[in-house]
Amino acid sequence: MTPGLRLFHYWRSSSSWRVRWALAIKGVSCEFEPINLLSEEPESQTHLKRNPMGYVPVLELVGIHPKIRYLGESVAILEWLEETHPNPPLFPSDALLKARCRQLAEILNSGTQPLQNPSVAAYFSNNPIEQQKWNTHWIRKGLNAYETIVQETSGKFSMGDSITFPDLFLIPQCYNAKRNEISLEEFPTIYHIYQQAIQTEACQASCPEKFQ
Repeated sequence: MTPGLRLFHYWRSSSSWRVRWALAIKGVSCEFEPINLLSEEPESQTHLKRNPMGYVPVLELVGIHPKIRYLGESVAILEWLEETHPNPPLFPSDALLKARCRQLAEILNSGTQPLQNPSVAAYFSNNPIEQQKWNTHWIRKGLNAYETIVQETSGKFSMGDSITFPDLFLIPQCYNAKRNEISLEEFPTIYHIYQQAIQTEACQASCPEKFQ
């Protein structure tokens, strides 16, 4: 078996986009295998063997490790990519700035994105109008917090003038905000970062429309 990577992902999944983007930034070769989150495929026995949670992304490590074949959760995948392919880095060298990177990322990874997953919104209400109210509440809460904190470190991007770890979480969340009819102009610093990031080659190569 030739060693390599295969990413099981969904084209519009923000968590999947984070990983696709990191792979593009680091120039890591990877095969992409789509999983349709709007079908029964995520709950199939085949996919549950990859990830018992039934989620994406899942990175298959083909012939790389003797015990671990599948790695789930975008944060874990990104951390592994950073350690195994350190250039260009996704974190600054300063310990406190690294911690701030993780804080910004977790505002979106833990406190925003999971609450707007279709399964969560559907559990809250079967009314599409109420679902969108739910989504916009949590998106605005997360982006408002990010907007406040990121002003201390922002340049072109969240941590100065290079793409770093939190940007991989922010831009997909901006995409979700726009889908929920939230204007990014409500968040001037985020809007500036978004406009800069979407022009980068790696962001464009990994964006949802490239995998639709």
